[in-house]
Amino acid sequence: MLSFASCDDFLDVNPPSGFTPEYVFSSENEIKSFMTQIYSAMTGDGLYGNNLANGLDTNTDVEFKSLSNNTVASGGNDIACFDARPYWSILNDTWNNMYSVINYTNDFLQELESSDLYSEEIAKEGPTEVQQMYGEVKALRAMLYLDLVRTWGDVVFVTEPSVSTDDFFALGVVDRNEILEYLIDDLIAVEPMMKYAADLDYGVERASREYCQALIGQLALYRGGWTLRPDKDSQTNIGYMERGDNFEHYYDIAITYLGKVIKENKHDLGLSFEKLWYNECNWNTANNDDILFAIPMLKGTTSRYGYNIGVTIDGGKHAYGSAKNYCQFNATYLYSFDKDDLRRDITCVPYKYDKDLNQVIDMGFSANGVGKWSKLKMESPLGASSGSNTGINSVRMRFADVLLMYAEAVNERFGPRDDAKEALKRVRRRAFEPSLWANKVESYVESLNSEEEFFRAIMNERKWEFGGESIRKYDLARWNKYNEVIYNLYYEMINWGLVATGTYVPGIEKVPERIFYKAIPDPEHPDRTILDIIGIDEYGAGTGKPEGYTTLNYACDWRVLDQETQQWKTMDGISWSFRGFINVGNDKTVRPTDPLRYLCPYPSKVITDHRGLIRNYYGY
Repeated sequence: MLSFASCDDFLDVNPPSGFTPEYVFSSENEIKSFMTQIYSAMTGDGLYGNNLANGLDTNTDVEFKSLSNNTVASGGNDIACFDARPYWSILNDTWNNMYSVINYTNDFLQELESSDLYSEEIAKEGPTEVQQMYGEVKALRAMLYLDLVRTWGDVVFVTEPSVSTDDFFALGVVDRNEILEYLIDDLIAVEPMMKYAADLDYGVERASREYCQALIGQLALYRGGWTLRPDKDSQTNIGYMERGDNFEHYYDIAITYLGKVIKENKHDLGLSFEKLWYNECNWNTANNDDILFAIPMLKGTTSRYGYNIGVTIDGGKHAYGSAKNYCQFNATYLYSFDKDDLRRDITCVPYKYDKDLNQVIDMGFSANGVGKWSKLKMESPLGASSGSNTGINSVRMRFADVLLMYAEAVNERFGPRDDAKEALKRVRRRAFEPSLWANKVESYVESLNSEEEFFRAIMNERKWEFGGESIRKYDLARWNKYNEVIYNLYYEMINWGLVATGTYVPGIEKVPERIFYKAIPDPEHPDRTILDIIGIDEYGAGTGKPEGYTTLNYACDWRVLDQETQQWKTMDGISWSFRGFINVGNDKTVRPTDPLRYLCPYPSKVITDHRGLIRNYYGY
């Protein structure tokens, strides 16, 4: 049976105020009330409500923001093209918000460890509720530090409350490997005293034992993976990619703890991919299915999912309110899917909705809604005047992620072993109709007989599984594939434009030159229209315009006429969207093995506040 949880009551608990720590940490209920302050602090726009959901995205072969010139913007969009600036407020705000919540966790842990109740509870055979909350807050702290490390590299590392700002500002950064090693050991110690989601009130909307296990595995993969390192002799060089020493040990840890999640069988992929996201948009999360942990949000108060990240909806007299999708996919992503992959049409939505809820084409160089989240999926709409705060949870870990990380780790150590193949198969079975499993699942996976073949399949599967979830940038970095993927994507886009306009490019027979679409009646809503689109499943030269359809230029618009030179050239959106790594001005000298600057610079105010103990490298 599926059990569902709702975060409303959990986050509505008022955190204690006006009481001494001795009083607060003498009662389970008061301790839990204090813990809600940590959860609540993570939900705002400055953290998982927006910035860490989408605002700090860098361009990948999945998520993508188009930039049309080499002029630095003032608001922070240039993070996407690897050309960030230390003075941007989004960086400073995110940094400060993360350390504010970390200080809450450090306060909580220190006071709990000092309490008489903790001394009593820690000695009991558990897991008790106090033991669970102790491990829970350590898991939240580890999650925050992982996101700091993935965004900035080496960061300030504190595990005790900062008594004053002077204490904190007197610290420099700590090597990221040292931080990850500490967090891994810290969570291994508390994992046995934690409860499973099925045994928790609010289920997977609290950090559970299985989430802790999965997080240990995730931390281990980052410790065993690659990372961009600064050239300490030069602030102008981008740096170099380096893999952590003894990486095999950390892949073994990942296999152990990700394997625990799988073997303990507390989660599965029972819900269809469509139903999974439908439930998320309706504030229903099963405790035993794909979601392992989701940061709980509050309707009307927090979360931009379904608004900034989702499907665009024009405001009107309908009950759904407006939505303005700011998370797009690059134009080749949709075409990377198998046309029979059920995830494609849930993830990539090539249309938006007008004020009367009719579908309007929204498909271009950097378009497509993220169909996983949509206000139109809500059974109880938020109202015509509703805006950005949908209350849709921020999913931080899925069982599909566990399966694919496990398969990756096993393959890294032992090659494409049977258990690695089965983990990949489990993800693909949900992606295709059962009638196609023999070919799309069994034959496909069993044909992957080398470590390299299997790894490439994992790269692809994670691309198709997690579109719009802002995971791709982190994966590409830890694999040391970010530079190669962006280099290839840049030239793939150029070549699509060339082929679409009649130039022969070896190895490319056809590309989606044009799309054809027309409005037809919506069978579920007779007063609305939906789009019939031709050119996604089948495309290429010789596809004539069907009668009654409208033409949308696609790849053929990626070559444009320069009005000054009267020469055809690649469109600006391709030439400059990756400009911090490769662009029209340097593409003859950049190599796919050159380091790519995916890490953000430390905010200017952080450098000032820490009195010279922190400095920027990577050419910032």
